[in-house]
Amino acid sequence: MGFAPDWVLGATCGVITHKYVIGDLPLQAYTNKFSKGLSESYDDTSGDKLMAITEEMMQFLASVDGDGAMLINSAYIFNIVNFDETGGKRKIKGLFKSALAAQKKEVSIDDVLKSFRTFAFSMRSNPNLLAPKGWNISQTADIEWLTEIFDQRVRITDSF
Repeated sequence: MGFAPDWVLGATCGVITHKYVIGDLPLQAYTNKFSKGLSESYDDTSGDKLMAITEEMMQFLASVDGDGAMLINSAYIFNIVNFDETGGKRKIKGLFKSALAAQKKEVSIDDVLKSFRTFAFSMRSNPNLLAPKGWNISQTADIEWLTEIFDQRVRITDSF
């Protein structure tokens, strides 16, 4: 196989953060459930890796802006899914390659966290980065298999 692209890891951990905050299950349940689905396409999406990234993201959000933390999280998911590193529109399905395709180089936990922190600080100076009202990741075209993973029912037994 190969390794997950940085934007897939970032979006996944952002979705886990959102579901954990609004849900009533342990964080481990979400990370394990998403890890199972992602591991069919990527080698580096263990529950432990997703847990480490998500915990750091949530700690950062709590330290930066308690009231607007979930706005930052939603904006991050929106922007990382829809735009590439240069700010151009992300093309999920290209003629020869998909943005969801596994990569040869593993993305580190620190790389994902650096991207998240950078985005959070840039959002302070640019409120145009907010996600549109009512936006949901399932509205994004060409990532159906990824949103299927995110929309799975998570149970308490997924914690183990």
